[in-house]
Amino acid sequence: MNILQNERQLVKEAQAGNRKAFEAILDAYESRVYNLACRMVGTRDAEDVAQDALIEICKSIGSFRGKSALSTWVYRVAANVCLEHRRRKRPELVSLEDDFAEYKADPSDDPVTLAVKNQLKSDVDAAIQSLPVIHRDVVVLHELLGLTYQECSEVLGCPVGTVKSRLSHAFVRLRELLKEHAAESGLER
Repeated sequence: MNILQNERQLVKEAQAGNRKAFEAILDAYESRVYNLACRMVGTRDAEDVAQDALIEICKSIGSFRGKSALSTWVYRVAANVCLEHRRRKRPELVSLEDDFAEYKADPSDDPVTLAVKNQLKSDVDAAIQSLPVIHRDVVVLHELLGLTYQECSEVLGCPVGTVKSRLSHAFVRLRELLKEHAAESGLER
């Protein structure tokens, strides 16, 4: 049985009230929901918001009709919980340091190169945080979580064209904010 068939079977069983199926779905998505919450509402509230999102996923599993991937539906439910939390409370600035963890220092880097890389990470993080929320959300979903335009559209409840437009605007703004780095590295056009 492939993953998609297994996922469909789990959903059917969860919709029928099978507790083990619910647990399997939650186990599969718990860390992803938490990471989304960290990025959308900040680490201070992420655990509570992720818990609320997982509860909402359990309560709403009956409404999942299979018109999208389960992951897209889960992200949409979780994003809606995060958005509702943000409506009620001003978000803290969210560090995206974990998203750049794969760019750990190369042991062969000299101290100057290491300092430049660390500064770039900090500047990229600050630039993303300075984006308007609607642009930051699409950057997080598309670029950091790897969702497709269609999946972002479904999660955010807006047309694909709007996702593309927001992403384009975000990149224009990020280029402006990071042009100093581009000039220093010879990447500026």
